[in-house]
Amino acid sequence: MKRAVLFVGQGSQYTNMGIDFLNNDKAENLINKATKILGYDIRKILENENGELNNTLYTQPIVALITIIMYERFLEYGIDINGFLGFSLGEYVALYASGIYDFESIIRIIDKRAKLMNEASTKNQGGMAAVLNANLSDIERICNEVSKENYVTIANYNSKNQIVISGTSLGIEQASKVLKELGVKRVLPLNVSGAFHSNLMSEAGILLKTYLKSFKTNENEKECFMNVTGKPLIYDELLDNMEQQIKSPVKFYQSIEEMINNGYQEFIEIGPGNVLTQLIKKNYPEVKTFNINKLTDLEILEGDGFNGK
Repeated sequence: MKRAVLFVGQGSQYTNMGIDFLNNDKAENLINKATKILGYDIRKILENENGELNNTLYTQPIVALITIIMYERFLEYGIDINGFLGFSLGEYVALYASGIYDFESIIRIIDKRAKLMNEASTKNQGGMAAVLNANLSDIERICNEVSKENYVTIANYNSKNQIVISGTSLGIEQASKVLKELGVKRVLPLNVSGAFHSNLMSEAGILLKTYLKSFKTNENEKECFMNVTGKPLIYDELLDNMEQQIKSPVKFYQSIEEMINNGYQEFIEIGPGNVLTQLIKKNYPEVKTFNINKLTDLEILEGDGFNGK
């Protein structure tokens, strides 16, 4: 039996997320290091209720930072972990947790990713929408047909019943219309600033790969499942994976199925919210799940059969 830690992506943020994890020397040290790198007051943005935290330039580094702080506290409980999986932004936290990048490097990389994605969103405006309870082959066919005029593609395979599409505004609009005409009742526009995980992010991926070449990496000792492939990272393919990740679909449910097939039976989600836990619970009730987004969750976790080996 194997145990994995999952890390959340952008969209899970909320005011004062993880605030109860921050009142200790280790967390303060990480916040101070990140503040020097990022150049803005992290606590101020975290505590503000003016929506500033939803700006992708702040969202990505701060969600990652808070998740890392939660993960570092989790490590103190001595729970054995065999592998990692992060959803989109969360994949970068997984790369940190698996030892590939150190803390300062991953914060710099995520900051650069946020800036590149923001620039790409400004240059190539678009959006995303969640498609619920639709046939996957129908979604693929409609995306291909609509893309002959206005680009749209699958961006996230959240589950077999929850797919996210991404593309130009017209592409999203047209695909949504055709899906509804086909009888799909729920096609929900997402409140995002761009067409993430689509070819509209291609330039950002190329520039990110160039930036990544300047950072030292270490080979991971534990499995790190990748969004692009749904399979464990092949270390020599790291930079190619990270370039592709920005413009390729997140294969979340495929990753989970691959992990289950390879002996993973326990999944611990760390970070704000519990979206990943809910997806797994609904679709794979045979496995054990737990999510950590409050300090008290760690006490419950220890008494819930996860402690030790």
